[in-house]
Amino acid sequence: MLNYLEFNSSLKNNLKYLIPDGVREKIHPRRFQCFSIGAPKSGTTSIAGMFNKNFRASHEPERRSIIYSIQEHYNKNISDDDFIHKLRKRDKRVWLEIESNCFLGYRIDLLYRAFPGAKFIMSVRSPRSWLDSMMNHTINYPPSSEDVIKIWHSIFFRHSEFEYTKFDHLLKDYNVYPIESYLRFWAKSIEDTLNTIPREQLLIVDTLNFDDSINNVVKFLDIQRSDLDFCSSHLNKAPEKYHLLEKIDDCYLREVIDNICTPIQYKLNSIN
Repeated sequence: MLNYLEFNSSLKNNLKYLIPDGVREKIHPRRFQCFSIGAPKSGTTSIAGMFNKNFRASHEPERRSIIYSIQEHYNKNISDDDFIHKLRKRDKRVWLEIESNCFLGYRIDLLYRAFPGAKFIMSVRSPRSWLDSMMNHTINYPPSSEDVIKIWHSIFFRHSEFEYTKFDHLLKDYNVYPIESYLRFWAKSIEDTLNTIPREQLLIVDTLNFDDSINNVVKFLDIQRSDLDFCSSHLNKAPEKYHLLEKIDDCYLREVIDNICTPIQYKLNSIN
């Protein structure tokens, strides 16, 4: 049975869909609009948790719906303009001040075209740390467990386009993709964002040193430190870790990270 707080929250979530477009903006004007983007396992859950107490914030709202829309666009069943229209219509429904959602980075250029006045926080994790975490995530939440996981994995990692090498072939036994498929996504997602979002509208946050970036977040969004919930700044930790990178030849690992990711890291360092 729902307690009062749960019922009240559920009621509010359902009632917001009954408010006509144009009315919501007057009743609940946004203090700002910000998208927290970044690769999966880069800290988007924690960012949403920090803002959730005092702002209209959410992590991956309407998750299934947005992934299906991404699939439609990826398969060329809808145009760029159709996809942008879906993003704007969805925004009217959820009406958030900060949406933390790795899936919205699918085509950052279309997200920016849909909301050219928004601000963007991109959480970035070092490639080796992120790769280890993403592999754990792939095992803990396999594509076979949910159809939408299978969809976004195939679109984001494009794993069917990559082959295992003699160094990472053992990953196949764990139903984990070739290392290159993950790292290519890591690099592309960051590069696309850097090439699309104007510098004044983009804040880059180092996931593993997030506590050191709080003042930058506060300044970027013109809010107070007291507005943030620091108890929720380290969420979505892996339920189980498998230490697969320890089984990979370290020379190969350093070489593939250097070839794919180091140019992007140089870009990030030049900005920061």
